[in-house]
Amino acid sequence: MTSMAYREFDNGEYSKLRRDLLREKGGHLQEQLLDSVRHDGFLEFMNRLSVTSGEDIELCPHPLTAAEFREPPVDTQRRLYEGWAALTPNIACRSSFWGRVTCNHIQEERIQSAYLAANGNLDGAQRIDRALRETGERRSVMMDGCVRTVLRRVSGLPEARGNRTVYVDCPLARAWWREYFVVQVGRNDPSVRAKVRVLVRHRKGYWEALVNMVVSRNSVLGSAKIRNVFMVRLAEAISSGTGSSIMRIEGLIRACRNISAHQAMRELSVLEAKELEELIDGIISAT
Repeated sequence: MTSMAYREFDNGEYSKLRRDLLREKGGHLQEQLLDSVRHDGFLEFMNRLSVTSGEDIELCPHPLTAAEFREPPVDTQRRLYEGWAALTPNIACRSSFWGRVTCNHIQEERIQSAYLAANGNLDGAQRIDRALRETGERRSVMMDGCVRTVLRRVSGLPEARGNRTVYVDCPLARAWWREYFVVQVGRNDPSVRAKVRVLVRHRKGYWEALVNMVVSRNSVLGSAKIRNVFMVRLAEAISSGTGSSIMRIEGLIRACRNISAHQAMRELSVLEAKELEELIDGIISAT
């Protein structure tokens, strides 16, 4: 059975546009982009890109506030994933795909283009206005910061942040990937799924560190068997709120390194489930 072809921006054109936008801080193209975001011309700005043939995925059924877009609540995350459950990881890891999805949400007024530039306590419009009011080097730096935020929110910015950016920086993609791991790891157990949801939303920095190791080709956590056991045991530790070092990014990285060290000595994926669980439990508790 062949997978569905979904519409997305031409990857080469989109990558070139992002590189062009990063080339000159405070330049004319950056100003064009920010003006389009500020004054509802963003879709026109993006229309310079070709779009591949295929189907568009369903949109979020209701408009999102700026806060809901930036960090979709659990219920929204679940609804988004359920509507997009037919997606496969090889599609959901592409900036060109999520760029099209985000633009469709703007087109159908599920989100506003100004959401893309929001940061900290400033909404997107305020942040852009503040940047464009500045002069000299400060104006260039602030404009560049706004542009990078916009690109990260639209679909991730691999030219600056590598492949992890899709999973971490694009809110719609991040929601899908979080729930994807909830379903993969929790399977049909509601209690385990609930714990994994707590894990993947523990902290943004924690999620970034975790997803880096899970999707890395060179990571032992690339094995679904090892990944699932580790994430379940990790979710249980996080949900218990014991305050151990595993709840911190440094502890997470240390635990993953210890798993890799054991993998170097023997193939962990051939272990029986109980033996693997005991090994990972020991690593987590000793972290």
